[in-house]
Formats: sequence, C-alpha cells, structure tokens
Amino acid sequence: MDLIAFLRNEEVDFKNRTLSDIWAYDDSQIEANHDYIQLLFPLNKPSRYSFHGVYLSDDTQIAEIRSSKIIQANIRISAHWFLMFLKRVQHWRVGYNHNQLRITRVIECLRLLVSDCEADKFYQDVLSILGPDIKINEHTFKFWREA
Repeated sequence: MDLIAFLRNEEVDFKNRTLSDIWAYDDSQIEANHDYIQLLFPLNKPSRYSFHGVYLSDDTQIAEIRSSKIIQANIRISAHWFLMFLKRVQHWRVGYNHNQLRITRVIECLRLLVSDCEADKFYQDVLSILGPDIKINEHTFKFWREA
C-alpha cells in the first residue's frame, strides 16, 4: 500500500478503501472498524494495535506529507470528520474508551505532520465537546497534553 497516495486520496488502502470511502462511514462503522485510524493519522512509529504495520518509516515521507497541500488538507478533513463523530456520540466520555487512544493519535499526527497550532486546536475542541461534566481519567488527559 502506498500511504502517500492514499493520503492524497488517489489510491486505496489494503482493504480497497479510499479516504473518501472512510469519510463516508456512519457512526457505527467508525466505532466498529479499527484498521483505518493509523492510515488517516499516520505516525512515525508502529502501532501496537495495528495488524497492517503501516506507519511513516522515514523522514522523507514526513517531509513529503508536510510539503503537500493536498495531504495537509486531507489530514485536516480527517481530523474534523473524527471530531464530528466525537461530538455526535456519548459513549467515549467515560473513564476509559478506545476512542480516547484515537484522540491521542490524532493530536500526535497533527503535531507531527501539520502544526502545533492544529494539534492544540483539536485538543481544545475535544475538551469543549466534553464540557464541564468530565468523567475521563487523569491518565488519559496526561497523554493528550503530552501528545
């Protein structure tokens, strides 16, 4: 799979999906599928939770992504898409939920590939969605702050 071409929305992933296909997921598909998050929000380290092993394996890939306006826009679209999912559903607003790990990944990806400003904005948007009645554990908040 060519991750760069996938992020440009020019090629499919290992399950024959484009970015647009994933963006069209309904909430139950977003929740139930666990193999797309590492593709939409790649990092420069392998995921412990991914069977496909796709990650940014060298600085050349990172530089290419950081210099591509198309990929930058698509990562922002993906972040907004995931944020809207978080806004619509409630089940992740508990002591622990796997979507909290996904939030950490999004923040790390935005910081690595887009900008500190975008990463900080996403984090603040998540906090706004949570509102004043926060039930998420402090350990998770530490991950988010350090991402």
